[in-house]
Amino acid sequence: MLMEYIFRILFFIVFWNFLSNSINFSKIKIYPMLVKLFTLIKFKITLIYRVITVKKSEKHVWKELIKYHKNSPWRFGQFDNYIECHFSIDEVQSLKFIYEVQNTGLTFRSFILVDFDEETTTQMMLLASHFNNLLSFGVIQVNLQHHFVEFSYTRDLLVYSLYPGTIKNDTLTHFDLTKNIFWAFNELASTGDEPVFIFSEFLKRMENGQ
Repeated sequence: MLMEYIFRILFFIVFWNFLSNSINFSKIKIYPMLVKLFTLIKFKITLIYRVITVKKSEKHVWKELIKYHKNSPWRFGQFDNYIECHFSIDEVQSLKFIYEVQNTGLTFRSFILVDFDEETTTQMMLLASHFNNLLSFGVIQVNLQHHFVEFSYTRDLLVYSLYPGTIKNDTLTHFDLTKNIFWAFNELASTGDEPVFIFSEFLKRMENGQ
């Protein structure tokens, strides 16, 4: 059944190419509709192919991830299975972001604090706990050995393989959340205020659209 469906689509593509070379469709009003139909069919073929070749999802997603960053205005470093960027989050600070493709999924990582005072470990963990109870996208982790804080989000490869546009959406969501999370942890590191107070201030900032 699936192969029959694919065959029909391929037949239509061949037929379409024959007609487009024989007739000047640009002068016919139906031309835009045919273009949209052809684009839709091409998209469906890609979906079917990537479902059939689900074991190659890691390769498909890596290709789409590189394509997205190449088409974006920022500079990036490309390594074996991940891309590294540095983005400004305010007028002074910039953070490192890593986008890593593994067989378990595509992971978005940002390093909120690269080093914090060991004496503030408990406060850092409390603040992270407040955020993790609120977040529906990603998780904040406090590394006790190397004293850094990171915010990460992982999603199944098949989602990005079938719908590459999701890479852009999740990249932007992860970046926006990183900026807000950074404010809170930077406030804790610089002021030493109680985590519950800082988290309360964070919620007020969100309500005021800051």
